Amino acid sequence: MTPDSELLRQYNETGSEDAFAELVRRYVNLVHSAALRLMGGDAHLACDVAQRVFTDLARKASTLSHHKNVGGWLYTSTYYAAGKFL
Repeated sequence: MTPDSELLRQYNETGSEDAFAELVRRYVNLVHSAALRLMGGDAHLACDVAQRVFTDLARKASTLSHHKNVGGWLYTSTYYAAGKFL
């Protein structure tokens, strides 16, 4: 299995949609379930939060490619994104 940091590096350097899609596949359930809980069970808002989090990941890929714990970053970003929606 390719490390998250390598997938981020590939996405950042070459724009690899496959690398980014793999990151989304790995973490979409974590992000969505956290967003669902933080949004009080509102599935539509949870989807909006999750979309915002993965958009932020794409935007910040260059600064995160050396980050060891992408899952932790995504969870924290979900928490902050949910707060902005509320």
